[in-house]
Amino acid sequence: MSARTTTSPVVTLDLRGDGAGMDGAGGLHRAVRTAMGGEPHVPEAARFLLVDSAAGLARHQRTYEQVLAYGPVRVLCVAVGAPPAEPGDGVAVPPAPTPWALDRPSPLRPPAVGVLWILDPHCGMVTGPTPDEDEGALRPLLEFLADPDVFDAVLHAVSEIPDGVAVPALRVLEHDLSHTARDRVWRQALADLVGQDDPGGRISVADPEAGGVPAALAPLVGAGTPRSVAREEWRRAGGEADERFRAAGTALAEAEDAYERQRGAGGLLRGAAGAADLAESLDAAAAELAAYRETVAEILRDGDGVGLPPEQRRRLYEHGIDLPPVPEAARDRIGPGLRGFAQHLLARRLPLRSTAARLSALSDLATPTGSAARLGHLDELCPPGLPRQLAGPRPFEVRGAALPELAGGCAVAAAAGLWPGPGWVLGPLAALAAAGLTTLALARRPGRGGDGHLDGGGQSGALAQLCAGLLGAGAGIALGQVLAVPGWLGLSTLLVALIVLPLLAVRRWTEALDSWWVAGGGHEGHDVLHSLDGLLADAVVHDWLLADARLYCADGARAVAGMIRRAAAAAEGRDPAPGTAARNGGTASGARDEGPPYDDLLDDDWFGPPSDRRSAARAPYDFFDTAEPRYDDATAQGWDDWDDWDGEPEPGGGPAAGHATAWQDPLADTVPPPRQPENGTPAPATPPDDVSVPWLEREAGDGGPELVATLVGDLADGIAGLLDPYWGAIERDPGAATTLPVDHKVRELIDDETARLARDGVAAAPAFARDPASRPDPAVLLGLAPDRVTRLFQAHGDGTGTVPLCAAEHRRLLSRDRHAGRGVRFAPEVARHGEDPLSADGHGPGADDMVWTPAGRYAGVFRLLPLRTGSVRTVRLRGGSDTTGPELPANASE
Repeated sequence: MSARTTTSPVVTLDLRGDGAGMDGAGGLHRAVRTAMGGEPHVPEAARFLLVDSAAGLARHQRTYEQVLAYGPVRVLCVAVGAPPAEPGDGVAVPPAPTPWALDRPSPLRPPAVGVLWILDPHCGMVTGPTPDEDEGALRPLLEFLADPDVFDAVLHAVSEIPDGVAVPALRVLEHDLSHTARDRVWRQALADLVGQDDPGGRISVADPEAGGVPAALAPLVGAGTPRSVAREEWRRAGGEADERFRAAGTALAEAEDAYERQRGAGGLLRGAAGAADLAESLDAAAAELAAYRETVAEILRDGDGVGLPPEQRRRLYEHGIDLPPVPEAARDRIGPGLRGFAQHLLARRLPLRSTAARLSALSDLATPTGSAARLGHLDELCPPGLPRQLAGPRPFEVRGAALPELAGGCAVAAAAGLWPGPGWVLGPLAALAAAGLTTLALARRPGRGGDGHLDGGGQSGALAQLCAGLLGAGAGIALGQVLAVPGWLGLSTLLVALIVLPLLAVRRWTEALDSWWVAGGGHEGHDVLHSLDGLLADAVVHDWLLADARLYCADGARAVAGMIRRAAAAAEGRDPAPGTAARNGGTASGARDEGPPYDDLLDDDWFGPPSDRRSAARAPYDFFDTAEPRYDDATAQGWDDWDDWDGEPEPGGGPAAGHATAWQDPLADTVPPPRQPENGTPAPATPPDDVSVPWLEREAGDGGPELVATLVGDLADGIAGLLDPYWGAIERDPGAATTLPVDHKVRELIDDETARLARDGVAAAPAFARDPASRPDPAVLLGLAPDRVTRLFQAHGDGTGTVPLCAAEHRRLLSRDRHAGRGVRFAPEVARHGEDPLSADGHGPGADDMVWTPAGRYAGVFRLLPLRTGSVRTVRLRGGSDTTGPELPANASE
């Protein structure tokens, strides 16, 4: 399924009228260029579809010679009308067997040239048609003959007919949307294509690829650090940043070591033991951390700017920042990434304005803000007061007076005094020992050594411990005396008290030291240091290393967003359905008569006795599916009936074979008078697009549920294709995007698609469709019966029911030889792969005469009927004059 090909197109020229504006070779060249949309040259093996009046064929011999002089061209000439057989002025021709004859110029000979004689485009159903009605009746025929595949097949079939002249007999189905539905879905498709200025989603800085951002652009908009940068050492060894970072890390490590040493029984019993005091270690770490923080702030201020000019790079180097080259900063990765992102959004059928908004969001995220903008985040990570909090004096609280601690001291003293006798001494001693260890914990507090400027004082609760211990000792002594505790049990409780007493003291000390450490923020030191380093690393990556790449990406994304916004504005401001008013303002085809449109045709005695067909009005074209005797399957002549039309002998021949009695045509020697309308007044004019012809059935759907989305996809693919040639210019200079003619190209695209939909329908995909194989079936798009084309070929595929393009009185022109006719059947390629594809039997795609067209609204049967001997007379110009004379009779050899 592809759109109509532009290779070797069919050039349609209308030669009717005085000279047809094609006098001389120059006029013909201009007409050809106009017909081809301004293309300067006709491609090789060009095809010409020439429309002329039957009476004017001989007068335009010079024009035909000029057309054939283009080179190896192929020509189909459509001759319209039934000229009388009497010779005109200056014409000497042999007599014709009927009142009508076609004078064919000598250049119009097969096999490169074929002539289709349309004696009456209305098939005798209209008397005195207007020029617009004639054009409307011919238009469907010329439209499907303009398809190169149908053109070639018909020309080949005509060339096999004697003299290369035939009368067409047709049965064609036009399946398309109604005018109203086409206008409606086209407007809706344009509205959905344009959309609203809503990005339709959010690009996550933490994971840009989850928002559809290509991997090549993710480092430029995300907050993460690329792996290639993480592997590089951007702090220059020996530089300021490196030295400050290492010094702060070392000081914090020493403070943590001191803290770990002083925790537990060792710190309580021996104190610092000659090592640096914990408070002094924290003071040194706070100083180094403050120095590194100031270094980071200074680097962020000095490195601020747009991009990374050499002067800025030099200042960073002085601070110890070395910027290694990384692949993410290469421009050759950004252009394809932007292109892929835009195409991905369009392929998702995101509206144009939403696509532009998403690209604008990408541009905003990629735009460098400068390293100075990170100073506010620096204050959040490491407030200026944090170093002073680490080093400042703060109270050391030993929770000896807490209820759990008092209960523990009371219980230990009671256990020691439970032994009768010795308990009188051991109980009070245990109380004194608990109070002493609590006092020792306060004495070992950090900051007490040195000059004491780091000592924050504190309290121990030793007195409360002593009172609780004495109370417990008294209770234990009394209980031991009352219960007469044996000595071994008293000794056991004493041992338990001796074990628990130091454990409780160490726990009080450790808890007090931990609380002091946490209160000063000692546990946050390393986290703050690494946060500062991460902040500087982010600045290195996003503000300096990738600064130029981010700026380039932001400019490119902004340029593409601007182009797509211009495309949306052009699409929104385009008239979606030109000519709608003209169509709606005309008279409907059904207004010609109150009855069915073809009843006049059926009243002709040619088709048998008349019947009452006016009892109920029917919609146009309903006769194709009825069983009544209409101009269709039951009454239209099949190929087996052509030899019944005329039983008289051919000139120079015997009687008609197979007939005992020759049938005599009562109109053989007269020209039939024109029929008049019943009411005696001319019928109102019918819009050309709606002229009813008996061989054409128009099936107009309202559109299926997937039609609008499919049209939006077609337009999105077309706009993506329009942008393809401009990516190189955008990559070289994003600012040049404002000068690119995107809006003009979009208007052309919409105009071309409007014309294509009117010409080919919506079933076939356009040439620029990215995935035509996924296109829904025609029945789904149109909202029509899926087997309509199949039923047409099953009923008429053998030529039965085809309608000759002549009036009933013209039938005597047709040859009796039923084997001399040829047939061509054609259908769009989409009908071959639909839900109900044509079968491969005698009425399916396996037949030799089946033509699959890449696009189009038409499917049908094209029969080519030969003419009687002498009905075609070949004439040629005499010398340089415009007079003609006979060459040889057309069928003299027959």
